[in-house]
Amino acid sequence: MVLMIICVCNRINCRSVREAVDSGARSPKAVQAHHGCKINCGKCTTTIGEMIAEQMDRAVPQMQVLAAE
Repeated sequence: MVLMIICVCNRINCRSVREAVDSGARSPKAVQAHHGCKINCGKCTTTIGEMIAEQMDRAVPQMQVLAAE
């Protein structure tokens, strides 16, 4: 598996972002805090936010719509 660096300033890769989200991080700031650091230049925040949204979308069970009788 290839790991992509998401935050160059703090050397956080895609696996580290997923681990933080699995542990409850729901914002780029929370992902950084999970790893004991804070946002430096901010270029990673959009990518981290997108990764959080994607992972949360996968975690939410799809609701089925049933017709009423």
